[in-house]
Amino acid sequence: MSAETDEDSIIAQLKRSVEAIVAKTGPHSKFAEDLMQKIGNLQTKMESLNESDRHKFISEMKGSFQEAIARIERRLLTHSNLANTYSTSIFVAVIFLIVSVLALFGFKLYKSLTEKELKKQEKLKSKQQKKSKKSN
Repeated sequence: MSAETDEDSIIAQLKRSVEAIVAKTGPHSKFAEDLMQKIGNLQTKMESLNESDRHKFISEMKGSFQEAIARIERRLLTHSNLANTYSTSIFVAVIFLIVSVLALFGFKLYKSLTEKELKKQEKLKSKQQKKSKKSN
C-alpha cells in the first residue's frame, strides 16, 4: 500500500507540475508539447511494466522525478521573472519616450514664446528710439 501511495503521490505531483507549466507557457508552446510527449512516453513505459517492476521503477526514479519537477518549477519561475522584467522594461521605455516627446515640445514652446517676447521688446525699443529721434 505504501508503494501505491508513493506512486500516486509522485504521479499527482507530476500532474500538478505539468498543469502549472501548461498554464504558464500555454498549451501550444514547444516546451509544453515536448514535456507532454515525454510524460506520455513515460506513462506508456510504466503501463508496459508488470506491477512489481512498476513499483521498483517508481522507487528507483522517485528522487529523479522530484528533482526534475523542482528543476522545471525553477525554470518556470525564472521564465516568469524574465517575462515580467521584459514587460516592465517595455512599459518604462514607452513612458520615457512619451515624457521625452512632451519635454521636447515643451522646450520648443518655451523657446518660441521667449523669442516672441524678445522680438516684441526689441520692436518696442526700436519704436521708442524712433520717437526719441523725432522729438530731437
